[in-house]
Amino acid sequence: MWIHYFNKFNLSYKYSIDSDIGYRNNFDDIKRWQFRSGLKYDIKESLNIRVGVMYVDGHRSNQELRFYQDILQKTKIGEVILSGRLRFEEQLFLQKNLNNNRVRFNPMAKLSTGLGLLSFGIEPFIQLSNFSISNNRWYLGITRYTKKNTLITIQYIRERNYSNSELNFVQSNHMIRIKIDHVINPLRLH
Repeated sequence: MWIHYFNKFNLSYKYSIDSDIGYRNNFDDIKRWQFRSGLKYDIKESLNIRVGVMYVDGHRSNQELRFYQDILQKTKIGEVILSGRLRFEEQLFLQKNLNNNRVRFNPMAKLSTGLGLLSFGIEPFIQLSNFSISNNRWYLGITRYTKKNTLITIQYIRERNYSNSELNFVQSNHMIRIKIDHVINPLRLH
């Protein structure tokens, strides 16, 4: 089970602070926390860049800092929304004094239905030291609005680990993630 809260705090019409907190638990002995925050700039409505830092820790999970840079894009073709995120990460494993550089690519397709917004995507994790894929995630989810500024998504995530190059003990192959997306827009508060 993965509980994940995402928050977007709009600073202006072009800048926002994007943050999230997540907790993963496989109901055995693997528990993992993550905290992330970054500054996002909207080049245009369908193209954004973001820089930030993430902290990861937990039982049977290495303590790490991740510095990241994202390029995010979104396109609508008919009723289908295509989105993608390209993320460069530098992982610093604090207890082992090691680092790792990788790229994560996350293309996603979304379709509005009577049940909600159905989504399907993948996310390979590409190690830059040897240009190999260490992990690959498949996402299948459904999203619904609970309020005008809040979305709830229930996702099934299938993750394949091809190596232990990330120095991470969390090896959950099948996960259910409950994801909450919340936007705070002080520019519209009166």
